[in-house]
Amino acid sequence: MAAKQTNKDSDDRVAHSSYIGPPYSGQPVVHFLTTRFKYFSAEVWAEKLREHDVLVNGAPSEPDALLKQGDEVRYFAMRTPEPAVPTNIGVIFEDEDLLVVNKPAHLPVHPTGRYLRNTLINILKKQRGLDTLFLAHRLDRETSGLCVLSKTILSKDKMYWAFFKSEVEKIYWGLVWGRPHPASGIIDAPMGSDEPNQRIRIKQIVGAPGAKSAKTKYHTLGTKWIHAPQWAPPEWPALTKLTDERRKKGADAEGSWPVSLVEARPITGRTNQIRVHLAHLGAGIVGDKLYDPDESVFFQFKNGEPKLVDSRQAPAAPRRQREERSSQFLNLSDELLRRLVLDAHALHARKIRFRHPRTGRPLELEAPPPRAWQGLYDFR
Repeated sequence: MAAKQTNKDSDDRVAHSSYIGPPYSGQPVVHFLTTRFKYFSAEVWAEKLREHDVLVNGAPSEPDALLKQGDEVRYFAMRTPEPAVPTNIGVIFEDEDLLVVNKPAHLPVHPTGRYLRNTLINILKKQRGLDTLFLAHRLDRETSGLCVLSKTILSKDKMYWAFFKSEVEKIYWGLVWGRPHPASGIIDAPMGSDEPNQRIRIKQIVGAPGAKSAKTKYHTLGTKWIHAPQWAPPEWPALTKLTDERRKKGADAEGSWPVSLVEARPITGRTNQIRVHLAHLGAGIVGDKLYDPDESVFFQFKNGEPKLVDSRQAPAAPRRQREERSSQFLNLSDELLRRLVLDAHALHARKIRFRHPRTGRPLELEAPPPRAWQGLYDFR
C-alpha cells in the first residue's frame, strides 16, 4: 500500500487532505466527499475510492465506511490550473497555539470546487513552515478579515467549543448602498433555503420554509455621498430613498451615490446571515453578486471564467487595485463592474474577542479594512 501512495505523490498529482469535524462524524465517506466537493457525483467519488484515489487515514476505504471525528481524508488529483488568489496574508497574532490572520478577499479558507492548493490553510502551511494547522471557523471566499487558526490539538478542540457555544464575539464591517432604516437595531428574521423553488440553489432567503432563527445586531457608523457618474448600482430601496430625498431638497443627486459603513454583530450564525439581513432591510452590501436584487447578475458572474494560474507555481502576490477597480482574480465585464463597483462583496471581519484556549486570558484583535475600500468611505 505504501508503494501505491508513493506513486500517486508525483509532479503530475497533488494530494489534498481534509480532517473530519463533528458534522460529518458517523457519516459514510462518500457522503462527505459528495457534500463537500460537489463537482463529482456520488458514483464518481465511489469509483475514486475503489481506485485508491481517496484514502482514509492513509489506507483504502469502502464508500460506505463510516467516518470518525479527526479522520484524515486524502484525495489525489491531477494538477490543473486553479483560480488565481492573493497570497499576501497579514498576521495579526501568533503564538504556540494560535495563528490569527487578516484574510484577503478572493481566498477560500479550505479546498472547495476548483480550489485545491490555492487556499488559505495550504498557503499558510507553506509560508510559515507548519505541518499542522486547523481552521477554528470559516469565512466566505470573498469576505475579508480576521480568521482564527489552531496550531495544536488542544487549541483546535477548545476553539471549536468556544465557537460552538457562542463564546466568541465577532464584529463585522460592511459597506452598503444607501442607509439602513432604522439606522441601528436588531434584525430578527428567520432564514433558510427554499432550494426546490429557487433559481439560485445556494441562496438563503428570509422566511423560507423551515427557516431557522437568525438575529443580527447592527449600527450605522456613517454615510458618505460619492460622485461617480460611471457607476450603475442596484436599485436598493435604501439607496433610492436617500437619492429621492436629496432631489426633493433641491440638491444635485445626479451621478452621486450614498454608501454607508455598517457595523454588524451576528447573534446567531446562519450562512450568509449579515448579507441576507442587510439585503432584507433594503440596503445590500456593495459588490454582492449573490444577493443583488437582479438574479441575472449572479448568473453573469458565474458564467464568467475565473483567472487561472498554473498550480505548479506559487500564486502571484496581489498588486494594489487600480483606480478603475478592475479585478486581478475575476473576469468581470465592464458593465458588471459598474454595477458592483468592487470585485468582492464589501464585508470584513473587523474585530474578534475570545479567551485564549491555553491561558484563558481575554484576547481582542482587529484587522484594518481592505485597501480596495479606500475612496468609498473615510475611515479616519
